[in-house]
Amino acid sequence: MADERFIEADGIRVFVRCEGEGTPLVLTHGLGDDHRFWDPCVEMLARYHRVIRWDVRGFGKTDKPAGPYDLAMHARDLCAVLDACSVERAHLVGLSMGGVITQQFLIDFPQRAWSAVLASTSSEISEKATANWRRLADKVESRGFGRIDASRSFSAEFARTHPDIVTAAAEQTASNDPAGYAAGARSVAEYHLTAQLADLRLPTLILQGLDDQLTPPGGSVRLSRAIPGSRLLLMPGVGHSLAVEMPEWFAATVLALTGATEFCS
Repeated sequence: MADERFIEADGIRVFVRCEGEGTPLVLTHGLGDDHRFWDPCVEMLARYHRVIRWDVRGFGKTDKPAGPYDLAMHARDLCAVLDACSVERAHLVGLSMGGVITQQFLIDFPQRAWSAVLASTSSEISEKATANWRRLADKVESRGFGRIDASRSFSAEFARTHPDIVTAAAEQTASNDPAGYAAGARSVAEYHLTAQLADLRLPTLILQGLDDQLTPPGGSVRLSRAIPGSRLLLMPGVGHSLAVEMPEWFAATVLALTGATEFCS
């Protein structure tokens, strides 16, 4: 049975959902999503882990205070989630924005992680991308979401054959609070973590779809080179939302890492 609750973090309420038993596994979603993003693969993960999902500040059921937000703030929120759940160390999984938050957490709180899976993400962002994110944040904040093309979150083939999932993704984005979404977008509009990741010493798996239209695969290659001993898996024919397009593969890959980590620890 799932346990849902709100915990306190930096003066706000953060929504947390826990299910399953075993070594803690924390899932952090991307921009515009919430804890439900992980629904397709949670059942498989919860067979072996105590799965902890949370809504990042500004999204889902978590409070949406006025910005600005920043990565250090998100990392502290994640630390508060672990503390409230009486978790000293956990396996961490983050996708897209969640992957960036997870990287910052690993830098700020390296002793709190057993392993990390970083999907559809990067360790730094270009000036052009920064400008694009800030422009998007300004537009959403002032005019709302308008027409949303959620197909870019998936590979072209998946979007063509699963129009219902694409529609649901668009509806999910549109349901966000514009101010919270904008603050979240600005919090990941500029980051340069590559150099700081060189000090990490934990099992790390980096997952990337080669048909990702939102995060170019080159960023994952740079990320893999930044973290000593990390492994990179590049999946052809898969887009940005790996855990939705290939939930069984995604869960099995995560479990392969966490199982090996626990066996060797």
